[in-house]
Amino acid sequence: MNKGSSKNIEVELKLFDEIEKKKDHSQRTISRELNIALGLSNALLKKFIAKGFLKLSQAPMKRYFYYITPKGLIEKAKLTSEFLQSSFEFYNKIRNEYEKEFKKLKNFFPSKIVLIGISEFSEIAILAAKINNVKIDFILCDSSQNKSFCDIPIERKIKKSLIKNENLFFVCCAREGVDKYINLIKNEKLIKPKFLLLD
Repeated sequence: MNKGSSKNIEVELKLFDEIEKKKDHSQRTISRELNIALGLSNALLKKFIAKGFLKLSQAPMKRYFYYITPKGLIEKAKLTSEFLQSSFEFYNKIRNEYEKEFKKLKNFFPSKIVLIGISEFSEIAILAAKINNVKIDFILCDSSQNKSFCDIPIERKIKKSLIKNENLFFVCCAREGVDKYINLIKNEKLIKPKFLLLD
């Protein structure tokens, strides 16, 4: 399953959840709650009604009462299963990519191993490092107010000595702010996983 279809499944599941929480909606409130364009919420609602997943009745002030049908409950269960499956596949892909890089370290002994950025990918990288008996020295992240993440110390500033020494840096997120660290480090010392789409 590709990333786009996984995102579609997530939006459709959120629509079911929103209607379960509150039946009284306008298309505008659904669009706002799901953080999607008004046209997309309109198209999704029409699709769900046409497929028999939802029923609707009109309420005052251009609002509608949406009801999930038994067919809709079956579809929600199917979407949940597909979403979990694609999430596990994506998790395994990420973990395998980090593990592959950590296995290469058996022939190379950097002074320090540093993660750049904090995200769910950092957690996966830390797990992959533990599986391969690799010690992560610290995480570079200037946006964190915490002193550590998953028991690994956090540094906010990069020292010049860190760049000059034989250290290895693993990028763990593509958020704004990470690029300032990446720009200071030579490419041969920098591991940028493909799934982050940084190249």
